[in-house]
Amino acid sequence: MRKKPLRSLSGRRDFEPVFEEGISSASQHFVIYARLNDLGFDRLGLSVSKKIGAAVIRNRIRRLLKEAVRKIVRELPLNYDLVIVAKRSSKEGTLDDFVRVIRKFLFKFTREIAVISQG
Repeated sequence: MRKKPLRSLSGRRDFEPVFEEGISSASQHFVIYARLNDLGFDRLGLSVSKKIGAAVIRNRIRRLLKEAVRKIVRELPLNYDLVIVAKRSSKEGTLDDFVRVIRKFLFKFTREIAVISQG
């Protein structure tokens, strides 16, 4: 049986350290928070508020965000906890938009971590 390459953050105890100790960046469609973990696998937490729209819209955004992160995780072997908080404008976003923004953030985050670990 294969291990899941991407696991879920669940509950306040998983989300809070990412918000408090992680690095964040905002884009047109969402805010991303990231933090290194020592677990040997990636974890993803999503926050898609009811303010964004009906359940159908929120679930579509969740599916797109999960798929975007899965595509990037295949490219980059990471050990991150990621939290993505969707904005209202995310309902106009496409999978390609999400992949591009998340990839850009993760490369930036990886560079910052490298600088911190050297210094």
